[in-house]
Amino acid sequence: MRKLIENLRQKIRAKRLNVFLLFLALAFVISMLSKLSSPRMHTLEFELQPSKLPPQELLIQDPLPKVEVTITTSGFNLLKIAFQKRLLKIDFSTLQKDENAYYWSESNYRSEIAQLFGSNTTLESIRPAFLTFKYATEFIKKVPVFINIAPNFVVGYDLETPLKSQPDSIAIVGPKQYLEDINKISTKKITLNAVKKDIEINVDLDVSNYPKYLKFSKTKIQVYGKVNKFTEGKIAVPVHLVNLPEHLTLSVFPKEIPVVFYTSLSAYNSIDRNDFRIECDYNVLDKSSNVMIPKLISYPKSVKTAELQINSLEYVITKKND
Repeated sequence: MRKLIENLRQKIRAKRLNVFLLFLALAFVISMLSKLSSPRMHTLEFELQPSKLPPQELLIQDPLPKVEVTITTSGFNLLKIAFQKRLLKIDFSTLQKDENAYYWSESNYRSEIAQLFGSNTTLESIRPAFLTFKYATEFIKKVPVFINIAPNFVVGYDLETPLKSQPDSIAIVGPKQYLEDINKISTKKITLNAVKKDIEINVDLDVSNYPKYLKFSKTKIQVYGKVNKFTEGKIAVPVHLVNLPEHLTLSVFPKEIPVVFYTSLSAYNSIDRNDFRIECDYNVLDKSSNVMIPKLISYPKSVKTAELQINSLEYVITKKND
């Protein structure tokens, strides 16, 4: 009997609790409906969406300003607006302009903005009342691509020729004053390790630090380069004297200088000493010393680097017999 009585008491308590929760929920719903049906003031922020801007003109404001619209309407209307994307289109063909900017006034577009909300909404205010949109005429400038790639080669391998890009230049479109200081466009910095095969990769151009209103004909390019085995060689090259007066005879010692060069394995056997030229210029001779300074003037295109093993020559000057 005690257990039965206790069960009855628990059921009664549970029913009372359920009734209380039901009335609480009804009170909350009625309160919310009352608030949503009553008018209230609220400020909404709108993003601007330019339209009908002449194709040769470019807005140079980043970001564009936003417009705050204060309205009085019911909570139900506010709920509808809350789930909409708030964009305010600006028709630039209807705005006043001069050579530097377009001018927008809220008084000229108040009725148009009011139509966004319907007849049950009162438009209280629009801020700011005036907007200025600076613009510039677009220009096109073609600039070369700078390849900012550092390949690290396996020992004995190297590039036959410098890295090249496709395309080797791009066009940039934007205001003239912003294009004047741009003389090249660089790729993003990349390091390649353990390279022993031909390079052929797609690389992004580094455009992140430029204004957003600049337009690039390409933002990604292809970089390629031929990789080959390389070796070092040495060859004796004769010294040529230049600008020597006709009445003088000049002899240098030694008459040949060893040149150490670095070239691809495939081109090694084609290297000839006549493809190198070493000169000593009489016009820059320092007569206070007993040496002449030789210079390596040219070497074959297939040679990547070349240097002289002797950097000074002894000389003797004599007059020619009449």
